[in-house]
Amino acid sequence: MRFAVAAGAAVALLLVVERVLRGRECRLPVLAVLLCAVFGFAYATQRTPAFPAEVPGWMEAHEAVVLEGTVDRAEPRSGHRLRVILDKVSCDAGQGSEPLPGRVAWFIRNPDYVPLPGQRVRTVSRVVPVHGFGDPGLWDYQWYWQRQGVFWRAWSASREKPVWGARPGVSLAGLRGRLRELVAGHLPPTQGGAMVLALTTGDRSRLDMETMDATRGAGLAHTLALSGLHVGFVAAMGWGLAYLAGWLWPGLLLRVPRPKLAVLMAAPLVLAYAWLGQPSASLIRASVMFGFWGVLLLQGRGRVLMDGLFFALAAIVFVSPLSVFDLGLQMSMAAVAGIGLLYPFFRFLFDTRRRGMVRLLSRAAGVLAVSVCATVAIMPLVSWYFGTFSPNLLLNLVWLPALGLAVMPLGLLGMLLAVSGWTAPAGALLLGWAVWIADGLLGLLGMVQGSGLTPVFAVLRPLWPETLGFALLLVTAAVCIRSRRRVPALLAGLGFVLLAAPHVWVMAEDSRDRVSLAMLDVGLGQSLAVSLPGGHRWLVDTGGGSITYDLGEAVVGPSLALGRPPRLDGIFLSHPDVDHSHGLPYLMERFKVGALYTNGMLPRGLTGERLDRALALCGVEPATLAAGDAVVLSPGVRVAVLHPDAGFAGGRANERSLVLRLEWDGRSLALLPGDIETGGIRSMLDAGADVAAEVLVLPHHGSRRSFEPDFYANVHPRAILCSNGFMNRYGFPDPGVVEAASAAAGGRVYTTGRDGRVVCAWDGPGGALKVRPMAGTCQEFPSDIEVRIGAAPGPGTE
Repeated sequence: MRFAVAAGAAVALLLVVERVLRGRECRLPVLAVLLCAVFGFAYATQRTPAFPAEVPGWMEAHEAVVLEGTVDRAEPRSGHRLRVILDKVSCDAGQGSEPLPGRVAWFIRNPDYVPLPGQRVRTVSRVVPVHGFGDPGLWDYQWYWQRQGVFWRAWSASREKPVWGARPGVSLAGLRGRLRELVAGHLPPTQGGAMVLALTTGDRSRLDMETMDATRGAGLAHTLALSGLHVGFVAAMGWGLAYLAGWLWPGLLLRVPRPKLAVLMAAPLVLAYAWLGQPSASLIRASVMFGFWGVLLLQGRGRVLMDGLFFALAAIVFVSPLSVFDLGLQMSMAAVAGIGLLYPFFRFLFDTRRRGMVRLLSRAAGVLAVSVCATVAIMPLVSWYFGTFSPNLLLNLVWLPALGLAVMPLGLLGMLLAVSGWTAPAGALLLGWAVWIADGLLGLLGMVQGSGLTPVFAVLRPLWPETLGFALLLVTAAVCIRSRRRVPALLAGLGFVLLAAPHVWVMAEDSRDRVSLAMLDVGLGQSLAVSLPGGHRWLVDTGGGSITYDLGEAVVGPSLALGRPPRLDGIFLSHPDVDHSHGLPYLMERFKVGALYTNGMLPRGLTGERLDRALALCGVEPATLAAGDAVVLSPGVRVAVLHPDAGFAGGRANERSLVLRLEWDGRSLALLPGDIETGGIRSMLDAGADVAAEVLVLPHHGSRRSFEPDFYANVHPRAILCSNGFMNRYGFPDPGVVEAASAAAGGRVYTTGRDGRVVCAWDGPGGALKVRPMAGTCQEFPSDIEVRIGAAPGPGTE
């Protein structure tokens, strides 16, 4: 539906594998497979909500409006945040209320009220369209919301509190909300208490960012987001109840075998837990899988794990075809399939017939084996989505049993007992024990991380052929080993080709005599990637972000690691403002970076503290540049520094921005001026700096504070780039600046807000300039208009 070539290749590969590994009598008809694919495409297309074609004028003008809507669901988020999805929305911009198509995702910080579904609300907010980053190969934020019918985002624009309508009468949602409040009231204000609240009710609002970062770095973040893992814990409680019932009443097992009894006892627990956890889509999917597994067990069927997985997947996709794009479903499916496929090779480690310490070690080995199987299976997904790998499996030996055998049972039983006044003291006691264990787990995690034993590595993000090749080799090897058959040469060769071909293609691209400058779409910030012959890559600025969102981790790093190893020859930081520097610590932590050049100023605050730690670990010493310096990037290619002079008196960080000119064998390719403003520009021109270049990045995102007509006339670029972000709150670039720059320079202005990522490329020192925006067509400028250093361009040059 969205990736036609990759999907077609996957279907073709599936048919080839089936023809090789299955006997003739078991093969599926090719026509049936193709018809299923065509039906799925058409069915999903019909179920896809259409994004509105027009944006209201008041929204483009960044006006606050009176927003009214009905709560569809309220989702507590980590860091004391609340995300409310509103339906049946209307907006009043002063000219009467008008309906807004689709749903709205409304974000609230430090909420003092959690609404119920069906409740009306009225608030003053700013509304913008849902929009992702225009860089290829990234998580598509807009598509994520579009498939849920959410087309808009909103933030409160007034200090006045929202006006909530009457709460619905007696309802399951209201009961769930009261249970959440009851549990929260018995928990201490520690991160262990926040962890118990998240595991029992799905409310992660009390978890702070430090805890989330710590668990993410240790590869344990999935244990705090309710998913199939937690449904498995609850199902295990049903299995424990079955053992207890068989011990108390042995005759019961003669009527109902223990596996079936476990299913019957776990079913109500799973349903109750799925309802209690908001309910989230991941819990619903996991419950559906459990339901199919339970049905197969009750029927006495074999192959329960894999058959139940496929039945559940078919049902989920039929009801909600767009769920195939959901990361949670992809991870759950791959993890369960990996366990079913690979765990039989480790089963000898899990021998319950042994006694004492040997039996305990055997169970621990079994838990570790399950973790290894799931980790291997989801490795391509984790690498592609997150660009990282955390090999910290040993923590699972302590963390998972503690959660499944202690924290969750104590928390759920404590919540149940806390409902009644007679048993409330016992419930509070059990909740306290659960919090004590959770705090101990977090303390242990802190000690392990403080010792440097939880490394996280940035990895190459695989291209889709590599993912198919990995899956093909994994399945082929497992099937052949289990059935003791020879590995089919066709499948082994095809898998190897799929794994190796993308790397051959990347090496061929890197060997071309080409220099390219890519302006990444990082919203209202800036990050420029320079790619050179031989695979050398440099970065100018690293994007911005916030405490809860790091563009270095979410956009810049994944863009650079797509199909290529996570390394850079060096980074230039034009100045320390957060919209240019916030992504720098992540890159210094996770990437292999050869050098760091600055204007002598480094970021402060939380970004600066994190950067100091990263620099101490990687051993890179920042070097200061000034006008007259030059850095050789590769043979024939260098960056010349035009500003600031060593004696420049400007005190503002913007005015002291590094102004860099990319040069190739005497040809001035691009001018990169950071956020320099009029004072710095005037100083640079008065000093006689030659600023001529074929490509100009607008200083300070096109702000009027950097408006200097003489500057554009002296640069005289063919193409002008602006990193501004979609519908940014400052209105960058200023229309007057765009008009003056394009008139004086004669070049077209490309913006990330409209065009997404923009790539400027030169094939050879005398080759033509090609400008290729992600959203648009490539434009080529002949090589006879190239700008040479020292030759001031003018009308005759063109």
